Amino acid sequence: MRELLHRLKNHPFITIELTLASFFVNFLGLASSLYIIQLLNRYVSHGVDATLFTLTIGVCIAILLEFGFRMARSSLALYLGAKRNYDLMVGTFGILTNGKMRYLDKIPSRLRQEIIKGTNTVEDAYKPANITTVFDLPFAFMFIAVLTWLSWVLSVITLFFMLLMFILGIVSRQMVKSNLQKVTEISVKGNGLFGTANQALDTVRLFDNSQFMVKEWGKNCDLFLEKRAKVSTQQDIIQSITRSSQSLMSVAIYAAGAILAVNGDLTVGTLIGANILAMRAIGPISRFAQLGEPFTMAAQALERVEQFGLIETEKQGGIALKSYQGRIQFKDIAFGYTGMSYNLFQSLDLEILPGSVLVVTGENGTGKTTLCRMIAGLIEPDKGQILADGIDLRQLSPSWWRTQLTCLPQDAQFLQGSIKENLEAAIPINIGDVEAKSNPIEAQSNQAESKSNKASFSLIFNQVIKDAGLLSFIDQSKQGLDTPIINNGENLSTGHRKRLALARALAVSGKLVLFDEPTEGLDKKGCATIYSLLVELSKKGHTMIVFTQDPNIIRGATRILDLNSKPVPKLIIAESKPNV
Repeated sequence: MRELLHRLKNHPFITIELTLASFFVNFLGLASSLYIIQLLNRYVSHGVDATLFTLTIGVCIAILLEFGFRMARSSLALYLGAKRNYDLMVGTFGILTNGKMRYLDKIPSRLRQEIIKGTNTVEDAYKPANITTVFDLPFAFMFIAVLTWLSWVLSVITLFFMLLMFILGIVSRQMVKSNLQKVTEISVKGNGLFGTANQALDTVRLFDNSQFMVKEWGKNCDLFLEKRAKVSTQQDIIQSITRSSQSLMSVAIYAAGAILAVNGDLTVGTLIGANILAMRAIGPISRFAQLGEPFTMAAQALERVEQFGLIETEKQGGIALKSYQGRIQFKDIAFGYTGMSYNLFQSLDLEILPGSVLVVTGENGTGKTTLCRMIAGLIEPDKGQILADGIDLRQLSPSWWRTQLTCLPQDAQFLQGSIKENLEAAIPINIGDVEAKSNPIEAQSNQAESKSNKASFSLIFNQVIKDAGLLSFIDQSKQGLDTPIINNGENLSTGHRKRLALARALAVSGKLVLFDEPTEGLDKKGCATIYSLLVELSKKGHTMIVFTQDPNIIRGATRILDLNSKPVPKLIIAESKPNV
């Protein structure tokens, strides 16, 4: 309900219009009850056809007007939540794409997926039908007021059952709350199992893990069905009590009304009309009692979304240098992941001059990829500074800085789109201080427009595809550059994925080259392509940092940073070599 109040507060005029529309809907809803009373008391008693005609025409007009106000109210309720739903969905996705990686890395991918899906849960809970149900609640007393005018005894009976239904609504929400939370937790684990089975089918079969996976899935399904059954049972009990209460209310009203009618205090027509009024009064309470589950699920989803929204995002502005020379300097850098008893590295002091080459080596888990991500500005050091041409990375515009990087990550991932779209998205435009300070949405729009107008795209595509050794694959593919990339490139072989990632890195053409395990997963021809590129990029004056265990690259290096040395990395100066 806190979320509903938030929406109402942000749209005061719509709230007023919704209230007025709800008043007219419920006021016109009185017509059917009054029609029955007048029909039985006047027409049946006297048989005047003009009375029947007048009453019937009048109630039909009232029903049509009620329909019109219901439609208008639904439109208002839809508008009430439209912007909020959009802001939640886009804002949450924006945190996912712009949040600082150090915080996002702590949240399992399946939980992040559940958080994003939670915005749909919130949207579904506060759909127009549920909002109008809440708005109908106070107008139930309007029917009670009319019922009191007809018979205070029947109004007291109705009030008793209304109070009973309202208490049931509160109790039902509390009953399902804890179980729904457990259902969500179990669902997250189940999504993880499904993701593993779905994305690693070869592994599951190759290592005979199918029985293990089925067993774990069975346990998860058993827990899920158990908790879901409890929720369903609780809901069934509430619904059964609700329906039984409505039936008992009708029985009580007819029984009490019959006594009043026999005593001459109530007519039969008034008794039937009073029962209809009672049912209209209790209707919103009954519907509200059934909103326990969606509102509870929405509250839990919204809590996760709001916690997710607290994650600090990367700044949109910052310094954008006119020209980056390629100099990188580490000053007393230290970093360690939460929960580790030691730092991956500390007291790292090193300067890399423009055009020079550094090879970073170390066993798996020593921090090569971490250091690469730190230089790219994806994560920040716990201590110390990384300077680019003397400027702390934290002062630079992240958008501008990444246009200065020719970055080949170890784990190549891609956008959901074609090969052309992935390469096109990587080609930078000139990003200055104006763009860094402008609205990010406008900047992205201008960027897309600028890119689409560049006639040199095809030349860039051809060059980077050739340099990355991807030309034969493109030529042999039926769709060429329009070949779709599915599931981060899982439809491509490891080698082709690596070559596509290399082509994307070359498309950026940044002054600083960051290659993380560039030859991993490549055949001899692919490795030869990488070696040639390293030499070529070095000759062109690029500053190069290569993270690798490839002995051929290590042998050609003059400066090697050994991350096997803990906690302070060791810098090894080798003999001067003619190549990289």
